Amino acid sequence: MKPFEDILMDDILPQQPPFRFVEKLLFCDAKDATVTLTVGNGHMLMDGDELSAAGLMEHMAQACAARNGYYAKYILHVDVSVGFIGQVKNYQIKRLPKRGECLTTHVNIIQDFIKISMADVEVKSGDELIASATLKLAQAQ
Repeated sequence: MKPFEDILMDDILPQQPPFRFVEKLLFCDAKDATVTLTVGNGHMLMDGDELSAAGLMEHMAQACAARNGYYAKYILHVDVSVGFIGQVKNYQIKRLPKRGECLTTHVNIIQDFIKISMADVEVKSGDELIASATLKLAQAQ
C-alpha cells in the first residue's frame, strides 16, 4: 500500500483546481479518513476573506470523496468514480474559516452499501470544531 504522504490528489479526486477543496490525505482506512485544506487564494467559493458555507460543504463532500477514491484505487483496485451529495443532515457551522487557516477534516463512515455511503464529517481548525454534518453520497457507475 502506498504511504499517505505519497498520495496525489489527482489520483483519488476527480475535482481539479480551482474547484479542489482537499490538499492532503493524512489517513484512510475502511471507516475513517482525515484530510487537510489550507483556505487560500484561488478557491472558487470564497466570500471575501472567508470560505463560504457552500465552499465548506464542498470541502466536506470532497473529504468523503478522497476517502472513497483512496479506498477504490488502493484497496479495491478499481477506477475512481465521480460522486454526488444525495442528502445533508444536521449541517452546523460554528464559524466560517478565514483565508490562511489550515483545516483538518475527519470523515467517519457510518454506512457503506454498494455505491452509497453515509458519513459523519467534522471540520476543525486546530482543536476548534468549526463545522459538522452527516452526508449521504452516491457514486456514479
